[in-house]
Amino acid sequence: MLANVLNPKAAAIYLTLVPQFIAPHRSFAGQILTLATAHALLIAFWLAAWTLLIRRASHALQGSRFKRTVARTTSVVLIALGIRSAAT
Repeated sequence: MLANVLNPKAAAIYLTLVPQFIAPHRSFAGQILTLATAHALLIAFWLAAWTLLIRRASHALQGSRFKRTVARTTSVVLIALGIRSAAT
């Protein structure tokens, strides 16, 4: 939240986009509160989705099968680079 509040680009977006969603004959504070609530809910959903995705990915990345696959792949790449260097 602090990153959004202190980010000047976020303020610029609000200053340029919010006026087109504000009706002049209705309460300004109520409309801003509605827009801010929608924004907060969208951000909360976005962060929750990333949290779940990262949690699932961390379980997969910590498995021994994944570690073995990465070790073998990097070994093959390093051997291939070594052979290429030796050949040149």
